[in-house]
Amino acid sequence: MKKMKSLLLAPALMAVLISGCGGGNEGAAPSPSANDSGASPAASASPAANVEPLNLNFYYYSQALQINGDLPIFQEAAKATGVTLKNVAPTGGDDAQAWNLLLASGELPDIVAYQLSGLNNIAVQGALVPLDDLLAENAPNFKAFLDGNKAVKSAITASDGKIYVVPFVSDGEAQEGWYIRQDWLDKLGLKAPATVQEYYEVLKAFREQDPNGNGKKDEVPFFSRNATSGFASLFPLWDASLSFKLKDGKIVYGPNEPEYKTAATETAKWYKEGLIDKEIFTRGNTARDILFANDTGGSVHDWFASTANYNNKLQPTLPNFSLRPIAPPASISGKVFEVTKRNPLGNDAGWAISANAKDPAAVLRYLDFWWTEEGRRLHNFGIEGETYTVVDGKPVFTEKVLNEPAVVDYLIKTTGAQLTIGGHQDFAYEEQWTNKIALEGVKMYVDNNYFAPEYQVPQLNFTLDEDKKIKELFPPIETYVMETSQKWFMGGETVEGSYDAFVQQLKQLKLDEVLEIYNTAYARYLEQQ
Repeated sequence: MKKMKSLLLAPALMAVLISGCGGGNEGAAPSPSANDSGASPAASASPAANVEPLNLNFYYYSQALQINGDLPIFQEAAKATGVTLKNVAPTGGDDAQAWNLLLASGELPDIVAYQLSGLNNIAVQGALVPLDDLLAENAPNFKAFLDGNKAVKSAITASDGKIYVVPFVSDGEAQEGWYIRQDWLDKLGLKAPATVQEYYEVLKAFREQDPNGNGKKDEVPFFSRNATSGFASLFPLWDASLSFKLKDGKIVYGPNEPEYKTAATETAKWYKEGLIDKEIFTRGNTARDILFANDTGGSVHDWFASTANYNNKLQPTLPNFSLRPIAPPASISGKVFEVTKRNPLGNDAGWAISANAKDPAAVLRYLDFWWTEEGRRLHNFGIEGETYTVVDGKPVFTEKVLNEPAVVDYLIKTTGAQLTIGGHQDFAYEEQWTNKIALEGVKMYVDNNYFAPEYQVPQLNFTLDEDKKIKELFPPIETYVMETSQKWFMGGETVEGSYDAFVQQLKQLKLDEVLEIYNTAYARYLEQQ
């Protein structure tokens, strides 16, 4: 214990762990089957069933919710496993404060729920129990999932080559897509754009031909909710990226690639011509609410489910409003692709067994329960007879659940279902409350496999030294890229006149060192495949 306490209090460790769990409401809304094999392995009975009662402490912090072991899903799990939970996380403060208090105490509970990188960072210092040798006997369901999902297994493997974390795994592929005002297209006699040039011409028509019919030039052809980098949603039209991507088997940084110059030049032109929201850096998350409600928003690249819902929301005030998903416009090179894809570990969450646990095997048997058919249904749908009923052998949400404005929030608060504990989501839970239009878009993107593999950089696990170095070097690079890109976008400086100096400055800021670290971690990831 003394050794572990000294490790947890190490300044280097504290520096790399100051961050909170992520994952938003729609972030839990994917599309069918994320498995490499295309189907989940058959679940077997939990080894934890019919065992002696066991009381476990666990850490799960939420600033917004009071999470405890009395939540209905945990009570139902206790009936099946004999295991009861008590949450020892503090109340009040933010995620980072609560996490750092836990580390400083040195007294880790039996189960620790947190973000994957944070768990793996303390794991390699001896704070968590490696699971590799325990999986076959104590977690057959979780092991079967990993055997059928090599990418997930590789992504959760820590930098020392061991598995410590049972992750929260999303189910699906489609995440975001292109949407356009079909009613505006119809009014102007236009078809859905299929190429970057056609998209430009449609946006130009939206701007100049008064599709909302109010006699004002107030249309905003393209907009984004992302106030920081929403303009970069358009970059794939020129095969560019604002982030890391894969190229020739290596990880590269988008702004350092030649395509970025073209994308920056073209988006600046579109902005100057009024095709992109003039307030793109200030509207933020309310952009859809404002622009669609005012009948001025024309097109957006955004989440499938919530974006399609505006067709229902605006029916009373704008009965002709018709927002439809379209295929990604072909890029300048003729490629049709979507850059976003459901990351099965996108919520960056899971739980692990601390080195303080008296019987790690018994704890792991409990964690495996959530990967059984019974446990997965409990985790996804809540309590039978209360939040769902069984129809033709499948769980179907009650009308009360489906009528909730935020289904995921409701499930978490009332039952604990959809908490980001170690388990596997089931797309069927989300399919039931998703707009039909959104489901059509999801199907279009999945059936056509629009997802571009070069944009899908996997989740990587860094050593403590690597993580520390990245946190030292990359923030100045990112800040410089964003400031310069926004300056170009708004016309404060020409891309042509300063791009070479921009690339040189990235080199001065030691981008090469960052890329070397990323590619070292990527090589480790590939070795685990």
